Amino acid sequence: MEKKNENKVILKQWVQLFLIIIVLLLTGLSIWAIVSNLGYEEAKGEEIYSYDYNSNISYKVYLKPNQFYTAPFMGMNKQYITSLIDHIDVTAKYNLQSTKEIEYTYTYEMIATAKGIFAESDGKATEIWSKVYPLSPSETKTDKGKDINIEKTVSIDYNKYDRVMKDFRDAFGLSVDARVDVTLKVNVSAGIVGEEKTLQESNVMNLQIPLLKSTIQLKPDYVNNGKQTIYAKGEVDNGINIPMLIIGVVGLLICLYLLKICASRLLTATKKSEYVLQLNKIFKEYADIIVESNNLPDLSKYDIISIKNFNDLVDIEEEVHSPIICNEIREDLETWFIISHDKTAYRFILKYEDFGRIINDKK
Repeated sequence: MEKKNENKVILKQWVQLFLIIIVLLLTGLSIWAIVSNLGYEEAKGEEIYSYDYNSNISYKVYLKPNQFYTAPFMGMNKQYITSLIDHIDVTAKYNLQSTKEIEYTYTYEMIATAKGIFAESDGKATEIWSKVYPLSPSETKTDKGKDINIEKTVSIDYNKYDRVMKDFRDAFGLSVDARVDVTLKVNVSAGIVGEEKTLQESNVMNLQIPLLKSTIQLKPDYVNNGKQTIYAKGEVDNGINIPMLIIGVVGLLICLYLLKICASRLLTATKKSEYVLQLNKIFKEYADIIVESNNLPDLSKYDIISIKNFNDLVDIEEEVHSPIICNEIREDLETWFIISHDKTAYRFILKYEDFGRIINDKK
């Protein structure tokens, strides 16, 4: 028997796969056309000016008279014995520099916040009490220029806050961690002289001072510096290009339809390929007992027995010594193998639909 052309069927698979890839790329372009035309954003205008800001906290820990330390205070980043601490001087500095002269208004204040912190059984720390103590009144200033400079020094009565937290702990019998946070809060509103104020800047500098401990280390908590650029307001552009949006929607619908067709045909080609491979395997192994026929025999006078496995048909051929007649019913889709003996016809049907999910042939 002559083998079917496997390469022809396999080529159809690759052609279908290539078409699917092309359609997927077109689908992606259509989706991009839709998404890019649905969003909107405020266009940036030209740069007006920029500014840098710097924050810094420094401190000195002053000591009570004692026989161990000769200096009246200790500098930063050391371990301090709390029983020797008299007070702590904290200096907070904030500087903003603009590339152009601006009109500005700024407000700042310094506060101390005593906090009681309770450690949960799962290790999570929860603030259970706090109290704010003003260290300096809120101050506001309006001026113009390129620089804003704020510097404030306050004296922290360490023992005062330590006593407050001891009283809190003793009153409730709680084992708490405690600290006092010294904070400088700055708010700036500014803009080019004579124009709308487009600069809105807030800055918080914090110094954490532990309480209820025999020795402590102070911990700064703030962003040291930063930079921002102010742009002119651009016109609001909704970004919608109606023709492009329509093309994207229509293109997406067409691509989805083509994708469905291509996927269906690829699946069909795959089944055909598996069908042809199986058919050629039968021809190769049993060519000497298969006879190809162009005419389908009249089976109306026979009792037809359907055979599910071709090997069973081979066993019957060995018993009755009658050739297997092969008829191709649908090219590359369906072939019948028949043995007729007396009044019985044994038939095995090989169909591409049998390979995996059944596909309805539209041809």
